[in-house]
Amino acid sequence: GMGRASLAILKGNFTEAFQYNILSIPFTLFIIASVCWLVYDVIKEKDTFFRTINKKINTNYLIILAVIILSSWIINIIRGI
Repeated sequence: GMGRASLAILKGNFTEAFQYNILSIPFTLFIIASVCWLVYDVIKEKDTFFRTINKKINTNYLIILAVIILSSWIINIIRGI
C-alpha cells in the first residue's frame, strides 16, 4: 500500500493516499526532505546528511517507531488493504 499511497500523494490525492496507508504522508514527506537535504549537501559540498543518519538512535525511539509501523500494518489488515 505504501507504493500506491506515495503515487497518490504525487498526484495530489491525499485522501486516497491516507486510505492506502496512514503512514504514507509522513513517509513521503521524509523522502522529499531527504532528497532536498542531499541536493543541498552536494551543492554546498558538505556531508551533513550522512553524518546525521549514521548517529546511533535511542532505543526508545526505535520502539515507538516499531509500534507505529506495527499498528499501521494491523489497521491495514483489518481494513482489508
